[in-house]
Amino acid sequence: MTVAAQRELERKYDLPDGAGARIDWSGLAGYTVTDAAVEHRMEAVYYDTADMALHRHGVALRRRTGGADDGWHVKLRETGGRHEAQFPLADEAPEQMPDVVQRLVEGATGGQPLHPIATLRTTRRVLSVTDAAGAQVGEVAIDDVEAVDERARAPRTWSEWEVELTDATISEEHQDRIFTAVEQALFAAGGRASTSEAKILRALGLEDGNGADGLTGLADEDPVTAAAQETGPASGQPGAGNQAGHKADQQDTGADVLVTVLGQLAEQLVRWDLKVRLDVPDAVHQMRVTSRSLRSLLKAAAPYFTGDAARELDVRLRELARALSGARDAEVTAELLPARVAALDGKVNPVAAEVLQHTAEQQAHAATATVRGDLSNPKHLRLLADVQAFAADPPLSAKCRKVSARKACDKMLRRALHKVQRAGARGVEAEDTGAEADLEHRLEHLHEVRKDVKRVRYVNAALRRSGFTPGKATAHAAADAKAHQEALGEIMDAGVVAGWLERTAQAYQGTGEDRYAVGVLHGAELAAVRTGVENGHQVVAELVAQLGHDLS
Repeated sequence: MTVAAQRELERKYDLPDGAGARIDWSGLAGYTVTDAAVEHRMEAVYYDTADMALHRHGVALRRRTGGADDGWHVKLRETGGRHEAQFPLADEAPEQMPDVVQRLVEGATGGQPLHPIATLRTTRRVLSVTDAAGAQVGEVAIDDVEAVDERARAPRTWSEWEVELTDATISEEHQDRIFTAVEQALFAAGGRASTSEAKILRALGLEDGNGADGLTGLADEDPVTAAAQETGPASGQPGAGNQAGHKADQQDTGADVLVTVLGQLAEQLVRWDLKVRLDVPDAVHQMRVTSRSLRSLLKAAAPYFTGDAARELDVRLRELARALSGARDAEVTAELLPARVAALDGKVNPVAAEVLQHTAEQQAHAATATVRGDLSNPKHLRLLADVQAFAADPPLSAKCRKVSARKACDKMLRRALHKVQRAGARGVEAEDTGAEADLEHRLEHLHEVRKDVKRVRYVNAALRRSGFTPGKATAHAAADAKAHQEALGEIMDAGVVAGWLERTAQAYQGTGEDRYAVGVLHGAELAAVRTGVENGHQVVAELVAQLGHDLS
């Protein structure tokens, strides 16, 4: 599998019939367009389930032949770019979809069969764009497309022009200069910027907006606009159900809040599942965050649910988060180790440090690979399906359907904040009375408080991304809680690294590896943990006092 993350550096144009012959490329400022076109004949067959599950999740799956990138393509588009996996065609059966492709998208399809939904046959003529030094900087592609909507056997034809830059590393200013130079020639011949979002949308007859909502993930070569994400789950991206962009009003109720937020989080879980399968950086962490965000919301909104479905789903999501925790801890260790070595200012042998770093990175890669393998487990696929089903029709109480959105947000966030207060107060009391004097138990207290603080952050972020906000006092309390999270997080990170170093020292016994270097690092990390625990007591005490003031 070849996986690439790419920036979108292309623009599309429509030209009237015969305008191509009138284009004068001789006047481009600083650039040259070749006269001779290179022709390609390509065919792309797009696949989806009977209920179009892939397009609802912003995913495109196609088999392309006749171009420079023959093969099976799976695309997931994000703001300003895309993630794409490519797989070769089988020599003996090029039309047969490889099992690895089906496994890659099974989180989005729910294991449903995939069928052709559209076939596009394109005759592409490519002109090269070069700079004053003769280096290629872009291409102008003229596409004549013959498409068939396989669902209704409806044929459609059209032509379109596309300018694509070939160097993603150049500055935005340089990009604009190239586009402007080429556009001047196109516009002079009667061209205009295209309003078309994607070839596949045209092929399916959806360019006029009739049922096109959520189909932007099917875009063939075109950028998709999606809201930028805060630290945490991605938001506002194309997919099923309620997405970012909802504008809360006075008529909204608690039911509107939960249907919107649950819909977004369920969609994000499916998208991060795909990103983990694509081995996108930070995907394991973000999938874990999304599962915890869902759990945090289910707990905060517990009084608004009827029956046991929410509690049962919470238990299953906790199992998912735990399964992801080992890989995330391995990632954290590999990320933090270089700074730990540097902080000791030469006390760790460079060769030993390199071996340790290599070990940490290997373990992180292996842990992530294990997670990817587990995603094909039927139990995991059932969880994804059940999360989406729950979000689509949550078992909400009559009270939830009557309470205002603002009051519901306030109650949910306050419920999460009060949990922080209770956990923090227990920790402060244990410290003050000396009931828990050993390092392990003191660290566990801080860990519990930090988890509860993160739940507040997750709930607050999910509400805000959905267009809903609590009252000012509650929002201020949530901000105060978040402000204390970083200090507690540093203590927990030190504990993760210390634990890894201890296990590594044990593994090094009898191997000839430099156990001294591990011991030096481990000693420094334990000192950091002890100092952190001492300081953490004060951090928690301040947090409890601040929340008492905010929520009084």
